[in-house]
Amino acid sequence: MSPKAYAMAWFCAFMLTQVVECPIYVYLTRILRRRAFLLSAITHPCVWFVIPPLCDGAGLSYTQMVWVAELFAWSTEAALLVWFRVRWRRALVVSLVANGASVAVGMLERETLGWF
Repeated sequence: MSPKAYAMAWFCAFMLTQVVECPIYVYLTRILRRRAFLLSAITHPCVWFVIPPLCDGAGLSYTQMVWVAELFAWSTEAALLVWFRVRWRRALVVSLVANGASVAVGMLERETLGWF
């Protein structure tokens, strides 16, 4: 995939992530929408542009890379929620729900439509 096509795929995946995760974060934590947007805006570029080359260099499979990326997103977004004054247990659960939902939608689209 060309760099331009990869960047476009990332942007589409990022927007899909925001559409799925932001309402979950806002509804379950009552944080402001811009803070909900910020959560994935911080983690998503790392999930797409940093973690895959690192995992590839370590010889990890695609499935292992997805686990590493999602564990990173889940834990980082939960930590940011705590920083936004959400209790840590709630932050862990809400981040798991939001990231689980976006991963499920992304994987479904990957399997059914061949996107991303």
